[in-house]
Amino acid sequence: MKIFIVITGSEFTMGLKQEKNSLFISREAVKRGADVIGITIAPDNIYSIQYAVKMALDKADLVIVSGGLGPTEDDMTREAISEAIGVPLIFDKDWLDRIKQALKEQGRQVTDGIKKMAKLPYGAKKIENPVGRALGFIKVLDDVNKAIAAVPGVPSEMRPMVLKLFEMLKMKELAGRIHLFRTFGKPEAEIDQILHDIDGRVLNSSPKGVDVFITDKNSFFLQNKVAVVRERLGELIYTEKEEEMEEVVGRLLREKGLTLSTAESSTGGLISARIVNVPGSSEYFMGSVVSYANRVKTDVLGVSEKDLMEYGAVSEPVAKQMAEGVRKLLKTDIAVSDTGIAGPTGATPEKPLGLHYVGYADDSGVKVHRVVFKGERNDVRMAVSQYALNLVRLNCR
Repeated sequence: MKIFIVITGSEFTMGLKQEKNSLFISREAVKRGADVIGITIAPDNIYSIQYAVKMALDKADLVIVSGGLGPTEDDMTREAISEAIGVPLIFDKDWLDRIKQALKEQGRQVTDGIKKMAKLPYGAKKIENPVGRALGFIKVLDDVNKAIAAVPGVPSEMRPMVLKLFEMLKMKELAGRIHLFRTFGKPEAEIDQILHDIDGRVLNSSPKGVDVFITDKNSFFLQNKVAVVRERLGELIYTEKEEEMEEVVGRLLREKGLTLSTAESSTGGLISARIVNVPGSSEYFMGSVVSYANRVKTDVLGVSEKDLMEYGAVSEPVAKQMAEGVRKLLKTDIAVSDTGIAGPTGATPEKPLGLHYVGYADDSGVKVHRVVFKGERNDVRMAVSQYALNLVRLNCR
């Protein structure tokens, strides 16, 4: 089945917000054996949405439209689809009654805008909304053997309704379509070179590393590819699931009964914030010292004033003493530290933008790593936090 995704919203075409719904829809479609042949974004304009729908229907078997099903004047997806396929809109009485009852219980009035959320094209099957009030639908166009579906743009509403849509279409997940490897330690170009002879690979780079998607319609061939990729990438792979580095690290620390602390400068608490994103992290994470100012480095972590003067805050001796200091202060098995120049200012001829020293301390001593990450300030900070967490992963396996 060929699928075309249409996303509506002027906030996306004006660059005010990043569109992410198509990522979920396309991935779920591919899991079910479909080919996503196109994704387009249309502003909140009835003619633009009509054009996008007609163009998509011309190319695909199924068009999925996300967005524009709300109660406001700029929510025009229903009307655009109605005119594009030449089918009138009607009220779904049951859904309208449910909306009226819900608003009555809240002491609110039912406006025309709210009422229209219960409309769908004549002959369409409704997709009930488990979270909100906007009704979704799928309309089969028998004359051309195609279908068009509409779901809200709010992600918490869109996701379960898309899954319901695929269920209604009897599109089940197929084993052996996509396998994910999340890696850290080498840039995208090097990963691509390592896997140059593996077809069906898709790479996506971010400050957290390189995600490698291996695809094949045949599960046997896919598993063969997966085995080769796993062997070639080795310890660069930190997970083969949809999870973050901090989840992997947390699991390792819990399994080994180890505790962790952090001493942060450039990252400003980002490492610890990511660690505590994981439920249950209090079992292994004791705390952090955000030593942004040199005075905190000396007074709290015990960094030598002499070394700060001689080597500067961004230096190997300071990163070493930060890791030692926080490990001793918070009495943990492991500690990591960072100090560096995230930018866009602060560089010198000897110390370029992006230079960081990341320390790792445990009962065997302290090792400091010199790294340089280029990019926008917060991307650099994220990359440094990933590097620090990856050190914990590599040392706790």
